[in-house]
Amino acid sequence: MKKALNYIVLGIFAIGALAIWFITGQAVMLSLTLFIVILIAIIGISEIKMGKETLPEEKPTIDSLIAQYGEPDDIIVTDPTRSSEVDGAILVYTDTLVFNQTEISKTDIVDMTFNNSANPYVASDYQIILTTKNPNMPILRIHVGSDSTWAQEVLENIRKAVFLVKS
Repeated sequence: MKKALNYIVLGIFAIGALAIWFITGQAVMLSLTLFIVILIAIIGISEIKMGKETLPEEKPTIDSLIAQYGEPDDIIVTDPTRSSEVDGAILVYTDTLVFNQTEISKTDIVDMTFNNSANPYVASDYQIILTTKNPNMPILRIHVGSDSTWAQEVLENIRKAVFLVKS
């Protein structure tokens, strides 16, 4: 709406300058009118190009991962504010975990813990840290938010899923 209003104002200004040129016959008004018309064209073309470049890409969701990997045995929500996004939940399968489009074999997981990765300038930011035998991904960091109790619960759920402990 704001862009359309800008074009309308520039168009009215150009028409006014053109009308003054017709009435007075001054070449300055003609050049001003041409400048405004060229400016409108340049702004319009650049906005069209920017609009094409900034089209939002479709982000993968938990549903798209389920379609790709099949129905999981369990889903562990790591961040309730992003539970439908791929980095907000872990899909648990018989032999693997899938987090953020990354497959992690349960047998590759060596250690798991959580820590507060905050510094004195930002609020608490807890993360689960999975250490694996995989040389391509020795450490996987899973952000779980700012609540230590939630981080402990998520860690416990991951332990249960990895070590097949039923509650």
